Amino acid sequence: MIIIWLSYRTISLGEKKEEEEPGNSLQRQVSMMITNQEFNDNIEEFVELVLENLQLLNSATELLIRNYYIKHLPFEKIYSFISFDLNTVRLNFTISYHDYYQVPVINCRLYENGKFIAGVESQTVLTISTNTSVELENHHLLEQPWLQIHPCETQHTIDEHLRDASQNKKCNHVIEYMCCWFGLYGLPSVFPQFSFRPSIYS
Repeated sequence: MIIIWLSYRTISLGEKKEEEEPGNSLQRQVSMMITNQEFNDNIEEFVELVLENLQLLNSATELLIRNYYIKHLPFEKIYSFISFDLNTVRLNFTISYHDYYQVPVINCRLYENGKFIAGVESQTVLTISTNTSVELENHHLLEQPWLQIHPCETQHTIDEHLRDASQNKKCNHVIEYMCCWFGLYGLPSVFPQFSFRPSIYS
């Protein structure tokens, strides 16, 4: 994969190019966003990282992988589906790319004793974070009600976390982005007893 970083300034014809103020060019704000195609190209590798590195902290509850797959849809859309069993609770979640917000999104469904739960606070197994707002929304690809963290602030938050770090790392920047995103807006942000520390952070 070849990554090309572009920066530009508009220069009117006949005008002398102004000198850049000291330090201004290097401090230019650069977005760390990924594209739908980059998401598609890396989702399988990322799902493997999730399956290998997602753990429950300080819990006697056993985390059992029930099912997982990658689904290809028309119009170059892909989503991953993962299902866990945790005692009496089943947790299903998808990871997909939202074209409008231009970020990955996670959508969850919870079942306790086989019964669908409309709110995360209704189940009795997982502790709920008080810092994350989760609402029942229509899944942007499946068109069914799923729990979702609203993605409106995602890009800005990830930019703040990765702007300095990405310049110094030689790992796949898309995988780095998705790992950062999952920690901030994935399962650990909703259920704090989940830990996700993939090897790229070693």
